[in-house]
Amino acid sequence: MINEKTQQTTKTLVPSPKSLDELQLFTMPEGGMDQLNFITWDTIELIGQGEEVVEFHGYYMIDRANPTSADWAEASVDIRMHELNVDGVSKSFGRIHASVNPDLGKISGGQVRPGTTYTAPDSPKLCQMYGYMQFDLQDVGITVFNKEPIVLEHNITHIPPVGQGGGTKERVDIPLYRKDDPDGDPVAILHRVKTHIGSWLKK
Repeated sequence: MINEKTQQTTKTLVPSPKSLDELQLFTMPEGGMDQLNFITWDTIELIGQGEEVVEFHGYYMIDRANPTSADWAEASVDIRMHELNVDGVSKSFGRIHASVNPDLGKISGGQVRPGTTYTAPDSPKLCQMYGYMQFDLQDVGITVFNKEPIVLEHNITHIPPVGQGGGTKERVDIPLYRKDDPDGDPVAILHRVKTHIGSWLKK
């Protein structure tokens, strides 16, 4: 009689994906740097002039640390946004360039959270990003920024989250202040952000 032994498979981190065919669902990759195309739809109110949705196109660069575990359900991953470079055009106040604010002294970053969105281990994970941004209103001649973080949330099924979307969980009221008068009254309000994460930026 042959004794059957049950073999337990030890999960290991996969290499950091660099193309669509390397993405794997519900699988933890090694840490890496992702430079991805990025589209956002920002609902912005310039105080006294009403609000509108501005569509931005460009890219972002995010640094991912190594996960705390190779198990998709258990793992958390610290992330940091090194660069945001997106441009849009407002009907009311012209060209806008949005980027990470380098002068506030706060890191734009967050975490892919431990656990999953649903009870099944093979289900999406919550990714939260706390952003400190600036918006250069190029035709108005002012730059505005947020003091409280813009919290972006995505439910992701793979890392990096190419092809997935999210944004602010609901409508928010984040004041935007002039960089040349940071202690003055806010001049604009960010009400909502919707996002779509594209594929790798072509060099």
